[in-house]
Amino acid sequence: MKKPGAFNFQLTREGIENRLGEMERKMDRLRSLYESFFMGMERMPPNTPRHEMNRMMLEMQQVPIGNAALRFRFQALTQKWVLLATYWNRTLREIEAGTYRRDVARTQRHLAERGGVITEEEALALGIPKSRVKAFVARHQRANKPGNRTPPAPATATTPKSGPPPLAARGGAQGSGPPPVPARAGGTKPTLPSLPGLSDQDFEGAYQRYLDAHRKLGMEEQAMPKEKMHSRLGKQLPKILDEKQCDRVRLEIAVEDGKVRLRAWPAER
Repeated sequence: MKKPGAFNFQLTREGIENRLGEMERKMDRLRSLYESFFMGMERMPPNTPRHEMNRMMLEMQQVPIGNAALRFRFQALTQKWVLLATYWNRTLREIEAGTYRRDVARTQRHLAERGGVITEEEALALGIPKSRVKAFVARHQRANKPGNRTPPAPATATTPKSGPPPLAARGGAQGSGPPPVPARAGGTKPTLPSLPGLSDQDFEGAYQRYLDAHRKLGMEEQAMPKEKMHSRLGKQLPKILDEKQCDRVRLEIAVEDGKVRLRAWPAER
């Protein structure tokens, strides 16, 4: 016997379309709430909105959708939900284990300046939420016990055993040859070749936005080097120009599922 207030599975096409629109809005809102929690702006994960969203997904799976466009729209929404739920669950496990990459990156930058082991007060000062400070600090202290540390390499490993002293120690005598590390002419950095369909200024601006996006996520160590991005674009841009029948492109930086994405679009004239 159906309970009072149970979901009505007999929906018209307009009703299905309205419900899918509501689910898309709720999913986008839930995604923003989780990102706020991961960044430390919220104390607790949004469990109640997630349970509600999960209930709506289960209910819609029992609704017969005859329209092909609406059926495809729901399938796409289902795939997005599975991907988001997987990402949220993985990140929550990392937070509980004290291995969340944003927290680790903040700590590494801080300890690179002073060394030692981080305390709970320092972790809080770095912006790590109070709800996950204890687990994070405990794991970091276990990992940095004297018995767990990797001993540093001997200082003599890179010191030459014999041979002439460095040129800098010879008093700069004439005819002694070039220095070990030649200075760049005029102090300028070596320039990369121009990319097809993209000005050097636009590439530099896009790469700076790419770095800024990683910095905001606390993932600087995962950012691609400029030379590697330049090499990839050099291979991909000719294909994009030919496919889109255009002669100029613009680069867009976006953050999706906690990752920084780089896209190329035809530039408006």
